[in-house]
Amino acid sequence: MRALLFCLSLMLSSLAVAADAARALPWEGKGADGHAIRFDPDHLERPAVLLFWATWCPYCKALMPHVQAVYDAAGKAKLDVYAIDIQDDGDPVAELRERGQTFTLVRDGDPIARQYGIKGTPGLLLVDRSGAIVYRRVGGDAPETVAAALREHLGLPTAPQGGITSAPRESPSSPSSR
Repeated sequence: MRALLFCLSLMLSSLAVAADAARALPWEGKGADGHAIRFDPDHLERPAVLLFWATWCPYCKALMPHVQAVYDAAGKAKLDVYAIDIQDDGDPVAELRERGQTFTLVRDGDPIARQYGIKGTPGLLLVDRSGAIVYRRVGGDAPETVAAALREHLGLPTAPQGGITSAPRESPSSPSSR
């Protein structure tokens, strides 16, 4: 009986560890304007995409318009997107402005990437309102696959056959720095 209880205890503790592994971690970073940005998964108002990227990354350049289209479809009142700049010597503020992307920029995000075990770009996590990581971009998932998964998790309609549904926009004067 003691052995059975011990085994049951081990199984329950391993389930608790697995559940914790799927929780987002709190962090603080520096925004486009140098002010602090705090991410607290225990107090989210809406789901959040954590997008780990670099200005030099061609895969990021391919993925980011698809993430922008999802962001536009959801609306800023229903989704936050944090573009966490990592492994970069470029100018992420200018790059987002040039691309016309309206994500909240987090500069010098290497410590945040390490917290999440992100080693390359682009890394992407979707965190729901309860702080659970409900989607993680795996390996070389195509941008369309990532956008479809985000839309599904967010309850958004699928994109039309052409892919990106975001209308071209004028470049903002500066990326958001919430």
